[in-house]
Amino acid sequence: MPPFPIDRYLLPETPVEVPDGFTEVRQSLTAGLPHRVELGAGVHAVLILPTGLARQWLNTDPLAVVSSSADDLAPRPAPPAVLPPPALVGRVPLRLVVRQGMRILGSVPLAAGLRRVCPDAGPSTGPAPIVVELLVLGWLLHAGTVRGSGDYGSSLALAWRRADRAVDQFGPPPINEFVWRRRPPAQRVESELGPGRLRYRYLLDKKLRRVLR
Repeated sequence: MPPFPIDRYLLPETPVEVPDGFTEVRQSLTAGLPHRVELGAGVHAVLILPTGLARQWLNTDPLAVVSSSADDLAPRPAPPAVLPPPALVGRVPLRLVVRQGMRILGSVPLAAGLRRVCPDAGPSTGPAPIVVELLVLGWLLHAGTVRGSGDYGSSLALAWRRADRAVDQFGPPPINEFVWRRRPPAQRVESELGPGRLRYRYLLDKKLRRVLR
């Protein structure tokens, strides 16, 4: 079986970087789980691990690693020529529950580099909630933190931003790169200002004239 076409896109190749406009938050998990992370603007996130297996954690070495973002960021070997049959997922279901007061805005699974807007565009009742975008940077969770409070070296890193504020700059949306490639060469104009600088692409049709950054 050939490799999956999007296999190379599933995990980031470099450590996750904080984009412009995001506020970075790094905390040590010394109070056990669930762990509350204040984001600001009346919004907070709660790190939870729903397992229901208390005895398992009581008998586990408190310094044993339960979950780590290093698994997502580690280099992956080339896929085998013949893929094995699918197996049950052995990864613990760590999640961030995003709340505004007691109102749940969304649930974000821990995956390095994952960006999620909470709440999504689904229907809601009552006053309009604050919309935030969350970016998972990294984490390290030891078994002792799952059992209770204590400094076992567990940590969590994430970034967030308000996603419900209007911008003060307006303009036409950029050209989709696939649309650009399908247009005849005679209808395309391209200008590159230099290495690392913006590249402008125009379509000669005024109704479709856009800039591709």
